[in-house]
Amino acid sequence: MKHQAIIKLALCTASALLLGGSIARAQDQTVRLGYCNGDKIGTALRPQGEEGASNELSAAIKIPKETLAKYVGDTIYQISYANDTKVGAFMTVFIKTDLESRSGGIVQTMTDHKAGWNNVTLKTPYPIKADKDIYIGYTAYPNASEINDAEILSTEYYHGGTPGMNWYGLNGQWWVLKTEMVDYDFCIRAYARGKNMPTNDIGIDRVTNYDMVRQNKETSLNLQISNYGVDIVNSFVVEVQKNGETFASKTVNNVGLNPNEMTRVEIPDMVFPQEGNNYFDVHVSQVNGADDSDPTDNTKGSYVYCVPQDATTYPRTVLMEEFTSTVNGESLVADSVYDLAVAKRSDVVWLKHHQKNDEFQLASEAPYDWFFENYNSFTPALMLDRNIFEISEWRGPAYFVKYNEQLDVMLESSAQMPSFAKVDVGATVDNDGKNVNATVDIESQVREMPRQTSLRLTVVAVEDSVALKDGSGKENGIIRKYLTDIWGDETDITNKAAQKSYSFTVDPKWNIEHMRIVAFLNNYDTTNPLNCPVFNTGEKRLAGLTAIHNIADQQVEKSSLKLEGNHLIAGGGYQVAGVYDMAGRQVSENNLGKGIYLVKLSNGKDTQTVKFNIR
Repeated sequence: MKHQAIIKLALCTASALLLGGSIARAQDQTVRLGYCNGDKIGTALRPQGEEGASNELSAAIKIPKETLAKYVGDTIYQISYANDTKVGAFMTVFIKTDLESRSGGIVQTMTDHKAGWNNVTLKTPYPIKADKDIYIGYTAYPNASEINDAEILSTEYYHGGTPGMNWYGLNGQWWVLKTEMVDYDFCIRAYARGKNMPTNDIGIDRVTNYDMVRQNKETSLNLQISNYGVDIVNSFVVEVQKNGETFASKTVNNVGLNPNEMTRVEIPDMVFPQEGNNYFDVHVSQVNGADDSDPTDNTKGSYVYCVPQDATTYPRTVLMEEFTSTVNGESLVADSVYDLAVAKRSDVVWLKHHQKNDEFQLASEAPYDWFFENYNSFTPALMLDRNIFEISEWRGPAYFVKYNEQLDVMLESSAQMPSFAKVDVGATVDNDGKNVNATVDIESQVREMPRQTSLRLTVVAVEDSVALKDGSGKENGIIRKYLTDIWGDETDITNKAAQKSYSFTVDPKWNIEHMRIVAFLNNYDTTNPLNCPVFNTGEKRLAGLTAIHNIADQQVEKSSLKLEGNHLIAGGGYQVAGVYDMAGRQVSENNLGKGIYLVKLSNGKDTQTVKFNIR
């Protein structure tokens, strides 16, 4: 199932008698309740039931009591739904206030169901009240062979899934359809009739706009509105408010929206004057020059991040966090797959969170299970800047990624996201090589980050090329120590800069020459794991930084190191223990190209690092 997030609510008239632009009040009005836009059927979904067995598959829409309040005293007399395929010997439709209950409400069985739209007249009409939400839906009963093939729960053709209003069921259990994953509403409608439709009544169903705009630069909003009233809507006034204060007002004319139909309207020339995060409300104040009859659905919130006019972006380094285990064969295979994607890039920092009683597991990382849906951890899994991707059934930001081609797309998508801060990491090592001092400098073009709740700086010490206990290989990206809290230290960039200092003692079991300091600027939202993105990352390798490796203090005779056939040979009792480029990356000592290298030499007692220039 594919998932996206858009908001929509549709109420459409089935029949109306127009007299001078108004519906005759002497007659009952017929109202359609639901979210499905149009009659065309789109994708069908199938919850994963037990193959080879009979299952109950259900779909339902929720009609909130706030909407029902418009029609108290009217009655629901018909339920309509669409199935792409006819399955089972019978179907049931229902109206309930409790989805989990097997009793109560209205349940009606039909045996003449068909593929496409089914219109079921209720034997007992359902009186509308406003004290509880109601659920309207259907249940299919496919046989053991049909369950393997039939995708039964049909959705609309036009995208625009309504958050929290679509539910799917399997054998009596129910789950809400996530709008961040499925961008469609179920093909379910209910029809009501009575005399309680309001006069001038607009509801805002959805507000769409760019998530990021330039300060004081014109942009546009798009509204999806529904006419819940008796009269045709020809004009309305919309106000844009922040913290209850109106900063823009527009009159929209020539709308021509018939009773209970929906339309989309563009509001051009909008300007956001305030830098940073703008959580704002769009509010309809008047309809056809008069007050709206029901203002309860006249306001919808939205969000935009306003970038200062002179702000520029920095190159982004993508943080790739892997949840892994060295005792999990799939994780070992996954690393070889991920290598294919990462090796092609120079803008990725890769580190690993080890799980499941792994020899490298850190107990302090247990709270990171929060990144997994329902706290169920799985390996291997990846987070890229803790971003959200519409790639699978996983909620995120941790995803199971099967193919390096898929990771290619995800990495490129993350790398293209604008970054308004950079993270520079520096490090020194004490004379004895046992203590590391790190500094992190943050430079920013903005005073707050997008959707910032608590800005944090997270710093970790990482070791590469660590031999596994069983001798089966080596592991890279091992987090040895958090220099900050695991969620990071609170960081203030209101002055567009920040600096932090850290220090730690190197465990004798660690190889400092294979270590690096990784720092990343991230958000921490205590209530939402989907709002913890990483804004940028920096790292510093410690190879060659120890005082006993200090180049300025070491003098090695030319005869101690020479190049023979692009192969470095050490003399004077020394051996080449490692070769690094000027960025601190370890390279092979064979087939070296032109350039300056840092060469680590050891005679078994003393170790020193020298510069070696290949011309």
